[in-house]
Amino acid sequence: MPKTFDRAPELPKMRRRIGRDTTELLITTLALLSTSGIVAVLIRASVFDISSQDEYDFIKYFLICTSAFLWLTVVRLEFTAKNKAEILYETQMNEYEIMRTKWLEIASQKMEIEAKRSMDNSNLVPPTVLESKPVEIKQVIATKTDSDSKSEDTA
Repeated sequence: MPKTFDRAPELPKMRRRIGRDTTELLITTLALLSTSGIVAVLIRASVFDISSQDEYDFIKYFLICTSAFLWLTVVRLEFTAKNKAEILYETQMNEYEIMRTKWLEIASQKMEIEAKRSMDNSNLVPPTVLESKPVEIKQVIATKTDSDSKSEDTA
């Protein structure tokens, strides 16, 4: 929002969501790692040294639960960010309406002041009447005389 009232305030823009914070980044990274861990366990990668079926089942179910919990947390954080963006937009719209109302009041006051100044009698120049006189146009045709023709011959 502008700090001065020399121009109209700008209309706020609706965002889809507010940017990611560190918590969202961390939870999303852990969810991706947990999901890749599930894939690694399910294809029985040699990374995990699993000797018995009980250990395998425990690790598999633990990673599935952890992954599900982390992905639900990611979705919840996404909805929270969208909700915060909507609340922020509503707040900005309220501020915009207040600023616009103040700007319109100030603009109308400026217009009233300018109208009063233009209507003020001390600034007006008294009208004067100018009289116009008709002008006669006289056309003089020069006639050649004998002395003029002699001067032309010698030239």
